[in-house]
Amino acid sequence: MTTELIAMLGGGASGFIFKLIGTLVTAQQKNVTSLIKTQKASDESADAAAKRGGDGGAWVRRVIVVTVLFGVIVAPFILAHSDEGVTVAKEYNWLWLFKGTSFQTLHGYVILPEIRQTVLAIVGFYFGSSSVK
Repeated sequence: MTTELIAMLGGGASGFIFKLIGTLVTAQQKNVTSLIKTQKASDESADAAAKRGGDGGAWVRRVIVVTVLFGVIVAPFILAHSDEGVTVAKEYNWLWLFKGTSFQTLHGYVILPEIRQTVLAIVGFYFGSSSVK
């Protein structure tokens, strides 16, 4: 190979690499610009939602909080003295061949994971908003 051919191949390869790097940088810039626009739209939406809060929304939130707290604090004491049970389903399988569902009646009060998450959200909201003030 001659020196001119090696220089031409090297120049072509380096030109390809630099063009590839430039394309990647342009794509990254477009991605960052898109993310900034998305965040700006999200912030504007959150600001608009914060301005919509009124007495109706506050009362709905209060009713939800009272209902959930009743279900977590008061209802277990009331239902502990009841003879009624809660029927839950339990799925089973045997040797990965036979699948089925059995039903079992539990006496007491079942607190679902969703209710637990709701209580955690309520506590976080009220303690979080009180710490901001």
